[in-house]
Amino acid sequence: MPCSALSPSQQHLVFSVTPLLSISLNKNGTQIHFAHKQTCTPLFLDTFNPDVVQASKNGGFQTISDFNHQLTSLVLEDEFELALKLTSSSSFYALTPNEYTYSIWVNLYCKKDDPETAKSILGHMLEHGFQPKVETFTTLINSFCKAGKLQQAHQVFDVMGQIGCEPTIHTYNCLLKGLCFLGRVEEAYDLLMNIKKSKIKPDLYTYTAVMDGFCKVGRSNEALELLEEAMEMGLTPNVVTYNTLFNGYFKEGRPLDGIGLLRKMKEEKCMPDHITYSTLLHGLLKWGKIEAALSIYKEMLKLEFGVDERMMNTLLRGLCRLSRKQKELLQDAYQVFVKMRSRKLVVDPVGYELVIEAFCSGNKLDKALENLYEIVRIGYSPKAFTFSNLIRVLCLEGEVEKALLVFVLMMKDGKSPSKVPFNLLINELNQKAMILNACYLYGLALKCGVARRNKPRYIRLGMRFRIEDSYN
Repeated sequence: MPCSALSPSQQHLVFSVTPLLSISLNKNGTQIHFAHKQTCTPLFLDTFNPDVVQASKNGGFQTISDFNHQLTSLVLEDEFELALKLTSSSSFYALTPNEYTYSIWVNLYCKKDDPETAKSILGHMLEHGFQPKVETFTTLINSFCKAGKLQQAHQVFDVMGQIGCEPTIHTYNCLLKGLCFLGRVEEAYDLLMNIKKSKIKPDLYTYTAVMDGFCKVGRSNEALELLEEAMEMGLTPNVVTYNTLFNGYFKEGRPLDGIGLLRKMKEEKCMPDHITYSTLLHGLLKWGKIEAALSIYKEMLKLEFGVDERMMNTLLRGLCRLSRKQKELLQDAYQVFVKMRSRKLVVDPVGYELVIEAFCSGNKLDKALENLYEIVRIGYSPKAFTFSNLIRVLCLEGEVEKALLVFVLMMKDGKSPSKVPFNLLINELNQKAMILNACYLYGLALKCGVARRNKPRYIRLGMRFRIEDSYN
């Protein structure tokens, strides 16, 4: 049916909205995520229909329902530009948009993160006598809230009241999330109290939204009270609700409270997910609770949850430092190190050096040497302390040949040895009657300016010599 066959009122209806949509084709709209399934109900769930596409190629859509079906499919597939081109195509001019058409357009622009245009379309819809459904209003309110435009969201909410459209709990949930997003948690809490007094019953997402708001401003105790209130009402918290509290404890420096929350979560038969454990582990590491973090890490391994490279490095460094006083943690540090290597994760330079130090402390000198060579091979430059410490331990164990290899590696790496490694090596070489090597090192010490410029004195003791100088 050609456009001229439409009545004047129908033609006005078509052309009043088409220019708005055609102009918007030139905008560079950005894509946003779908609204949460518990917050905004999708308008249509039809699947893509090839027959409708073929019908459009053969001369246009037969009915507005066919057009709506095709448009919905494009919107659901995030084919926004195609949806806009379809709207502005000439084949559409012979059809009169109905309330579903307008609702699809509102949804389209909300998904394009353009609620202002969606609001204009809603205005056209109301002007022509159509009654938007609560889902359409909720979609638009949610879009404004996600953009932080609470004033516009409330304007749309007010329009609902003016035309007698009753909001659902999903509508209120969008407003609550918008208020909490802007840190206006007191207003969110007041709105929650008003909802409780109304005939609408809050759901779990209502409480979770306000809990999240409290946690973000450092008021996790109040969030916990809301959790307990929700449970008293017969609502069953899910993993998202609990994760909100984990985030709050982490931000407030209370990661150990998360351990108790994890226990409570399991008692309530709510299975923690990867996000739960990762958030808890991150918080424990952030606030230096290494032994508790180790326990959570081991639990994650049993559950086959992955731990990212950054947290593995943090755990490794923490365990190595603790192992200086708690030798039993050395094996745990080594296991974390081996796990990182097996997963081909990058151990950072500080982590490598602390591993070498830990091996020295635990008298695992072969492993310390192995990793020193490895760290140099991959291009890291260890600190002078790392070399000197390993030389010291090797000398104490009588491994002077290996200590000399470390010393040579230290010089090749451009590190200037202090008086300590020279002193240790020369004394140990003297003990092993390796006098020429001792003399060489003494001369090198003089050249490096770390020893007095007097010649060493040799005292004959049977077949051995001892260097007499003022090192000590």
